Amino acid sequence: MSSEPETKRPANPLLKWVLPAVFTCAAIAYLVNTLDFAQISQYITPRSASILIPSMLGFGVVSIVIEAITLRRLLHSTRSDFTLMTAARVKSASYLLAIVHYALGAATLTILVSRQAGVTLQRAAGVVGLVMMFDLAMVLSMVVIGATLVSTSAIELQFGAGLAIIGVIAGGLALLRAPFSLGPLDTVRNLELFERARTAPVRDLLELAALRCLFVIAFMSMGYGALTAFDINAPIPAVMLNFSGVVLASMLPAVAGLGPSQVAMVEFFAAYGAKEQLLACSVSLAATMITMRALMGIAFAGEFSREALAITREVEAANMGDRV
Repeated sequence: MSSEPETKRPANPLLKWVLPAVFTCAAIAYLVNTLDFAQISQYITPRSASILIPSMLGFGVVSIVIEAITLRRLLHSTRSDFTLMTAARVKSASYLLAIVHYALGAATLTILVSRQAGVTLQRAAGVVGLVMMFDLAMVLSMVVIGATLVSTSAIELQFGAGLAIIGVIAGGLALLRAPFSLGPLDTVRNLELFERARTAPVRDLLELAALRCLFVIAFMSMGYGALTAFDINAPIPAVMLNFSGVVLASMLPAVAGLGPSQVAMVEFFAAYGAKEQLLACSVSLAATMITMRALMGIAFAGEFSREALAITREVEAANMGDRV
């Protein structure tokens, strides 16, 4: 038999399914042994809901508008029927699977963008990856800014870290767009995966940076509202620093994204509230986010959500076939 099927073999299922379960179970075990769960419910009140829910709804509206504009701007040279509304609905459809894990949502978004914008999977992956890269850069920038404002110590190190983040991103983009040959690296640079980063006008990249900065600011504002809802009075620089850490923790493989982000919330904000209070905030925030995104995917995205679910079933069927 040909060795070709081996090159298409999916990742080890132990890494795909067991690793997230291990992260989630380990986090839950830590929380169970650290907190008094009987006290958590006392922090979830009508008052906390009256602040948390409007904060989440506001973020939902602002974020989907920014997401739609981002996709439309990066794909403005494709089919004219890939409108802002189509972009918003495609992004909403990806939320259904992003609930399970952000990487699965990104993969679904890539396929939906490819189909609806009429571009190849490679180019769609390049667009989605470019947005994720800018998002990560903005979150890390918030870490640096927050750390600098929270503490006056080691400012040189924090400033250097900020410059390093900017340098890596700017340097990577510069190499992709360099007018001279990179020798053997030209093969990598010319991949369609990097087409948008390589050819997008500088104006588009500046607009992308501004849009993703607004997105991260909106996310931080929602986080500040959630903390306020549970009477956790953290200063804004601490929110920028610690909530960014919570976001980074949520990127770890976990079942439905639960576990690591709750541990991060409890530990990072320990100076500003009781651990049970912080866990109540984190769990309520996660539950509200999951509910809102699920409803957006079901109600707003329509047939795109059904297509997204069908895509996952097709991928799983193909993976099962490869393992047989």
